[in-house]
Amino acid sequence: MSQPLATTPSVRSELHHLQSQNEELRRYLAAQRAVVTSLERRIGKSLDSMGVHSDRLQAVSELPEWREHLAKLQHEVDSLTDLLADTMLLQKLEAGKVEVRLETIELRTLLLSVSRHLQAPTHGSICRLILELADFLPSVIADRELLEAVITDLLARGTRYSELTSPVILGAELMGDRILIKVTAQRFAPPGNRDFATEIVLCCRRIEVQGGEISCQPGPGGKQTVVICLRHP
Repeated sequence: MSQPLATTPSVRSELHHLQSQNEELRRYLAAQRAVVTSLERRIGKSLDSMGVHSDRLQAVSELPEWREHLAKLQHEVDSLTDLLADTMLLQKLEAGKVEVRLETIELRTLLLSVSRHLQAPTHGSICRLILELADFLPSVIADRELLEAVITDLLARGTRYSELTSPVILGAELMGDRILIKVTAQRFAPPGNRDFATEIVLCCRRIEVQGGEISCQPGPGGKQTVVICLRHP
């Protein structure tokens, strides 16, 4: 009868390390498959919608209706362009081709800056942004451009896809040795479609390359909260 091989502590440690790497690779591949599936589905929907509006443009004769379909067609083109640009940036992040410039940033100033346009709505619209910033917010170590892009994108999506009467909440607080930035909204995707895997993965990579973390959690009243976790000096 064969005897089980004896393993030394160093061998067990190496085996555990390999198992951890394998599990991490499995999670990464699963996330990539989710992104590809999301891209295929959304591009397919956009192309179908573009076909419908293109056909209607050739069929209608009334100018107001023609302009309406033209505007919707342009919206689909713009959405596809943004989606492809995000996908290309995600590929660059994954390949390590985006330079990360970490610096000490005054967080309160940054948050007020990126949300300024939502605090002063125009054309008689109501202010939908609620700021919940802690009295004391230390600086964070981050790449200013990448961090601003993530927060701006989340605020824009929350504002665009939530109902007009539903507020978007931007909060920040110190939790132990970490700073939490929270964006809460009714939804970050069109009604009936909570699939925004591509944007979340892009946000994740933008934050992870800075040494931070990001997660999406259910919020109160069926809302969604995206939490960004960063270090402070």
